[in-house]
Amino acid sequence: MPIHVYVFLLVVCLLLCLARLGRHGWLHFQPCSTRGGAQRSTLHRLLKPRCPDDCPACRLASPAPSALVPAPVCPWREVKSRRGAPKRIDTQGYACPNPQCRYFGITEAHLHALVGDGKHGRAEQIQTFRCQACRTTLSARRNTPLSRLKTPSQQVAVVLSALAEGLDLSAAERVFGFRQATMTRWLTRAGGHAHTLHERIFCHLHLPHLQLDELRTRLRCAKQILWLWLVIDPRTKILPVLQLGPRTQHMAHRVIHSLRRLLAPDCLPLFTSDGLNLYFYALTAHFGHWREEGRRGRLGLRWQVAAGLIYGQVKKCYRRRKLVRVTYVMRLGTKAALTDGLRGMGFSGRLNTAFIERVNLTVRHGVSALARRTWATAQQSSNLLAQLEWWRAYYHFVRPHEALRVRLEQPRERGGRLLAQRYRQRTPAMAAGRTNRRWTAREVLSCPLVPISV
Repeated sequence: MPIHVYVFLLVVCLLLCLARLGRHGWLHFQPCSTRGGAQRSTLHRLLKPRCPDDCPACRLASPAPSALVPAPVCPWREVKSRRGAPKRIDTQGYACPNPQCRYFGITEAHLHALVGDGKHGRAEQIQTFRCQACRTTLSARRNTPLSRLKTPSQQVAVVLSALAEGLDLSAAERVFGFRQATMTRWLTRAGGHAHTLHERIFCHLHLPHLQLDELRTRLRCAKQILWLWLVIDPRTKILPVLQLGPRTQHMAHRVIHSLRRLLAPDCLPLFTSDGLNLYFYALTAHFGHWREEGRRGRLGLRWQVAAGLIYGQVKKCYRRRKLVRVTYVMRLGTKAALTDGLRGMGFSGRLNTAFIERVNLTVRHGVSALARRTWATAQQSSNLLAQLEWWRAYYHFVRPHEALRVRLEQPRERGGRLLAQRYRQRTPAMAAGRTNRRWTAREVLSCPLVPISV
C-alpha cells in the first residue's frame, strides 16, 4: 500500500479523535469555569442591539393623550351643614358609583360625601355606605372579589390561602367541602383583583438590580408547553413582572415592556439572567433614547442604548442532567462596573442568578399546577395565570419572607413560656415601602379597587 494512503488514514484518525474530544468538552475555546475552578478566556458572538420599533407593544402604544385635569371639588365637609354627628366609619378607598354625582370616583375620605348607612347580609354583616350628596348607597364589597358572594369572606380567604400555599383543587375539595368549580371561580376573581392591585401599588419603582429567568411548565395537554417569565428584585424580593406564554422574542419584549412601565423614568437597573439572548434584544429596545443624526436638512432619528446599562449572563452547560461548566458573559457594560455595582448594593459582587433560581422553587411549592410530576396540572392557561396572580399577591402582602426579617433592638416579651420575640417579620411589600404592616388574605380580598375613569 502506498505511503500516502497511510498518511491519509493517520490524518483522518487524528481529526476523529479531535472531534470526539471536542464533543466531550475537553477542547473548547469559550471562557468558562468548570467544577475544578479552571478559568479560560473566550470570544463570544456579538449581538446587535434592537430599538423600540422591534417591540410589538411599543409599536401599538399610542402617545399618551394629555390628561384632562378634573375640576376641583369642594370637600363635602365644607358644603354640608355643621349639624349632625361626626363621621365614625372610615370610608377611605370607597367612591360614589353614581356618574351624575360630582363626587363620582373620588376615593379620598376628606373629599367625598360617603358615610356609614348600617349593615346588611345574612351569613355575615356587610357594611353599607351612602353618599350624602346624591343619596346613592353601595356595599363595602363593591369592586372586590367578594361582591355578591354568599359564602362568608373568612371561609373564602382560608380556601384561597390554602391554594396559595400549594394545596391543589382536588385536595381542597376534600378538606373544605366546596366544589372545584366554585373554588376555580373564586381563584379567577381573586387573580383579576390581584393583578389590578399589583398595577396600582407597584408603580414608579426604583429597583437597582433585577434578575430574569423563565420556568417551564405545561397544561393538561402534554403538547402545550408554556413558560413562566419572572423578574425579581434581590433586595426586596418583590416580583414586578410575571408573564405566562411561549419562549419567543415577542414574549421577551412583552416582559421587558411591562417592566419598563412599572419602573420610574430615571431608573436604570443592573440586569443578570441565564444565557437566553432574547433578553439582550428586549433590554436594548427599551432602555435608551432617540437622538438626531445626519447633516443639516437630512436629520434622522437613531436609537441609542443607555450608556450605563449593565447586563450579564450566566450560561450553564449540562450533560446527562449534570452541570459540566459555567460561562460568564458580559453583554452590556464591563465586568468591573458590574462588580462595583453589586458590591455597592451589599452583594458579593459575583455575577449570579441565585435569587431568581430560588424563587422558582418557591413558586413551584406555592402553585400546585407547577409542581413536578403532579396530577394537578392546569387545564387552561387563563386559570393558571389567575392562580399565579393570586399567589403573587399572597407572596407580596400576606406571607412573611425569612430573608427580610429585621432584628429588634429590644426583644418583646410574649408572656407565659413563650420565648421573647427577637425579629420583626416582613413581607416583600413592606420591604419595598408599599405598606407598613402585614396584610391578611381577607384584607387583600376586601381592598376596594375603584375603576379609573379615562
